[in-house]
Amino acid sequence: MHRGRSAFSVALGLAVVAGLVWLGVALAGEPTAAVAPDNPAGPIASGVASGRHVRIDGPRGPIHVWIPASYHADTGATILYLHGYFDDADTAWTGHQLAQQFALSALNAIFVVPEAPVAQKVPINYPNLGELLRLVEDGTGVVRGAALTAAVGHSGAFRTLQAWLDEPLLDQLVMIDAMYGDEDAIVGWVRGSPRRRLIFVGEDTLLATESVAEKLPDTLTIDRFPPTYDTWPAAAKTARSVYIRAQFAHMPLVTEGIVLPSLLRLLPVELLAGAPWRLPLGSLPPLPDAQVLDATLN
Repeated sequence: MHRGRSAFSVALGLAVVAGLVWLGVALAGEPTAAVAPDNPAGPIASGVASGRHVRIDGPRGPIHVWIPASYHADTGATILYLHGYFDDADTAWTGHQLAQQFALSALNAIFVVPEAPVAQKVPINYPNLGELLRLVEDGTGVVRGAALTAAVGHSGAFRTLQAWLDEPLLDQLVMIDAMYGDEDAIVGWVRGSPRRRLIFVGEDTLLATESVAEKLPDTLTIDRFPPTYDTWPAAAKTARSVYIRAQFAHMPLVTEGIVLPSLLRLLPVELLAGAPWRLPLGSLPPLPDAQVLDATLN
């Protein structure tokens, strides 16, 4: 799929634009800040570089953390992203351009990518969400955003997501073609508290996602991913259960910069006005070649 070249930049000598917009039940509109002119590094690359990336050597695998430049914890969120099988946290971080996709979402959040099982029968690396968040705060020295805690998982991430269902910290769950496990456990979690919210995507998991949608009759079902942020139905930003039948294949759901930033925007989290929120979906920079990737990981 074509990836355009993109547009966030904070030109040298300009301060980050200050206005913030709260996305939630009382959603009123988009930020009014204009995007600064392109700089040679590229807008999204500039946004990523201006933020802070920390790779924590956790006790059961690495934990990547990315914090936007203008993140502030007072109204910020904590977003956890879990990769699927056949990737680890390092390869997903680089190969799936996760920091770039997080920047494109423009959310006022601290983004956490912990190690997760790379195959069946491999133990869950971080089954205790509270422990993981303590490791993040200790390893970064940054207070996590507590306005919202959301876990986003792709494919085999379902195992870790299900281990976190009993965690009182978890507010919202985003399952990207990850409905491989116990459907009733997910349905029970949603029904267990009015503050909980589920967003789920079906492609390879279509039979299971259709089943969950039937079990949650108030689910808002959307037949395809809208092409732009502003063409989502308004109810998608507030409905407690949102189901999207994907037109994209299993891996492009999390690698192309279309689905992941779009889903993140459905969370009731502030947008950072200085971030590249005006860029079209899919506006990721070209991936480095394999030799550069190898050097980065080594």
